[in-house]
Amino acid sequence: MRLRAVVVDDEDLARRRLLKLLLKYADRLEIVGEAANGEEAVSLITSVRPDVVFLDVQMPGCDGFEVVRRLKEKPFIVFATAYNEYALKAFEENSVDYLLKPVEQKRLDRTMEKLRKFAGGPAPGMNDNIEKLLSRLAPPGLRRLKVALGDRIILIDVPDVVYFESRDKYTYLHTSDREYAINETLADLEGKLDGSAFVRIHRSLIVNVSFIREIVRWFAGRYKVKLKDAKETELIAARGYAGNIRRL
Repeated sequence: MRLRAVVVDDEDLARRRLLKLLLKYADRLEIVGEAANGEEAVSLITSVRPDVVFLDVQMPGCDGFEVVRRLKEKPFIVFATAYNEYALKAFEENSVDYLLKPVEQKRLDRTMEKLRKFAGGPAPGMNDNIEKLLSRLAPPGLRRLKVALGDRIILIDVPDVVYFESRDKYTYLHTSDREYAINETLADLEGKLDGSAFVRIHRSLIVNVSFIREIVRWFAGRYKVKLKDAKETELIAARGYAGNIRRL
């Protein structure tokens, strides 16, 4: 049977090169889509449900690791990467296939042989193997955020963020003395932030735990969260997120 495949790479030349190399296996492999970034990849893979994804690791914004995390059903993943030898050992130990960039035809032959053995279904334990790999190679939480100010871009260290707020269809990052609009959703931020350092207290609020000065019981099972920033901000936690408060 022919396996259905998707190719993902933000570099057009690299994507074209891989697609050209894959033509050799046209009798075994059907390309059903390609994507130029992580967001496109998640949408495409969810829609067409391929048997295998050739996935670039290093992509801006939503990288290859994040793409895999966001997939509810994980196909066989073949990572394309420029990682060093130590990291490649992690790929091998976790039985997730990889291609070292620039991809060579001989190495691709080995990948295709592995795919042939699994005949359209993921390798046994593939989901667990991918999770182990991500835990070893993915960066430990978001460290800094880019903020555009006119023709300037500034970097803000995540530990300096007091809280994130969703308001009027925009997301704002609050430091001790001002706020900045950023191109992230709270849902995306929640997946990237260190869960021990930040807590979601409302569908529109994520708070840096280190800036919490006091938590006070409020009405109807809610809490008031008092912060130790310059404005002495007070936020009301939604009842549905009270469990997050109690776990602090």
